[in-house]
Amino acid sequence: MNYLYLLALCLAFISCCSAAAAFGKTNGQPGCRTEEEISVGSYPHFHNKKQYWVCETLGVPARIAFCPVETAFLTAERICVPWAEWYWSPTVLPPSQPAYGGI
Repeated sequence: MNYLYLLALCLAFISCCSAAAAFGKTNGQPGCRTEEEISVGSYPHFHNKKQYWVCETLGVPARIAFCPVETAFLTAERICVPWAEWYWSPTVLPPSQPAYGGI
């Protein structure tokens, strides 16, 4: 019977750790708090390659934008390209994030 309590305690601990790790993840939304972010203009969405973030106004979090059908956002070129031309590149956090943690 004690083993069941120990198992329940271990499962609870693992689920708490997993939940805590998920809250620390970001979607790549820039906070648009620096001139660099405004001049670069567009940043990749970390989870959906058909979406990207656009910084237009200093101090206003980036808005989401969508690539046309059958295209994906290519980080290196900062444009939407056909899937045949798209390639993976490492995700890099933008210089700032929104104060509320993104969408």
